[in-house]
Amino acid sequence: MLESLRNNHKLTLMVISLASFMSFLDISIVNVSLPTMAKFFHVTTNDILWVILIYIIVLGSFLIVFGKLAQQKGFKKVFLTGFLIFIIGSSLSGIASQFHELIIFRLIQAFGAAMFSALTAAMVLNYLPKDKRGRNIGIMTTIGSLGLALGPLLGGFITEYLNFHWIFFINVPIGIFGIILGQAVLHETEKKPGSLDIPGVAIFFIAQSTLIFALNKGLDFGWTSIIIIGSIICSVIFWILFVYHESRTTEPLINLNYLKMKQIALANGANILSNMPFSGAIVLLPFYFEVVKGMSVGYSGLMLTIMPIAIFIVGPISGTISDKISPNRITLVGGIIGVIACLILASFNPSSSLIYITVGLLMLGASVAAFNPPNTKFILAESPSEYRGIASGLVNTTNMIGNGFGTGILGTVAAMVIYNAVGPSTSDRLTPALVSQGLHNAFIVGALAMGIALILIAMTKYKPVK
Repeated sequence: MLESLRNNHKLTLMVISLASFMSFLDISIVNVSLPTMAKFFHVTTNDILWVILIYIIVLGSFLIVFGKLAQQKGFKKVFLTGFLIFIIGSSLSGIASQFHELIIFRLIQAFGAAMFSALTAAMVLNYLPKDKRGRNIGIMTTIGSLGLALGPLLGGFITEYLNFHWIFFINVPIGIFGIILGQAVLHETEKKPGSLDIPGVAIFFIAQSTLIFALNKGLDFGWTSIIIIGSIICSVIFWILFVYHESRTTEPLINLNYLKMKQIALANGANILSNMPFSGAIVLLPFYFEVVKGMSVGYSGLMLTIMPIAIFIVGPISGTISDKISPNRITLVGGIIGVIACLILASFNPSSSLIYITVGLLMLGASVAAFNPPNTKFILAESPSEYRGIASGLVNTTNMIGNGFGTGILGTVAAMVIYNAVGPSTSDRLTPALVSQGLHNAFIVGALAMGIALILIAMTKYKPVK
């Protein structure tokens, strides 16, 4: 019976998709509660973004190294260990009573999430049929979007009728189910010898975190302050050091020869930029809904489900079509829709109708679904076999870098409007006019990012490796 379970492709896809579901759920379920958390911990709107940022930074820093660790220790072992650590981090986050405690426990939670998130696309390649890769990636992305869709609903309901601490406990039963299912249906993969580039991970983490810290805290300390200038200089030095180290180590975290491949570099660069508007939206829109439109936390959560619903519908379609035509053509369509969606979101104001808001959110969600699955298929298809192991991890890493930049940059652009008007502000000092103007500025930047991503994709040519 156990052997029959391990040959069941549907159950295998289910446990892989569950990992995607959990990772996305824990982003969206938290976002809708950010205004409530800011009030509870008595921190500024800029500070509360670190509940999201620390999660994204850790994911972006450790995805590739866990992809390599899985090749050495076995996919199943790393995958299920990630579930266990994620459950522990979620439980601790749920009992946090101080802001610094929550940030530390979110770091632990993200560490576990990085272990299983790093392997999702690679597990589709290793465990499931080759001729259905695009379809299965589309399904996996769709299930992940279901996590995005349910997150705001659950987060809004739990925060309004219980308290926000319970939004972390929801991960525990899901994680336990994932461990049980994974233990039953996954077989252990072949283990390959090798070493881990721990110095590379540390350098990458410092380079990324100091840059995002500078972007996020520039308003608080002043852009010309020693702390911010020092953080930027530190980030530049560590990015240079990272390139130097990776070009000389025998087992690099990121093989720079792989990134020298034009198609791979263009598609991953587009991946970073295309993720910025969506990540900015799920962080900033709760403030728009609750401060500008006067919605309850529950209603705000309901509105945030519109984007994931669009992803849920469009994702499988774009994934399936990418099995039949050049995936970069579909990605171009997604980019065009994304630019238009950002311009619509930039025009949101206190008098915007629910129909107009819904159209903008549906278009942004559809752009993500039309862009990401085909672009992932493109990157995997363009990657030579010797680079397939890092291809999956790099896709997930660029996703997280884009999410981090989107949260940090778009969040800072919006916060600048508020800061210039009233200085460092807690959520009780926000006004509809300030939030609307901040949203406008942020999504003009989002439209520019998506436009550049569109140009990069237009420069690609689909020539899959046999």
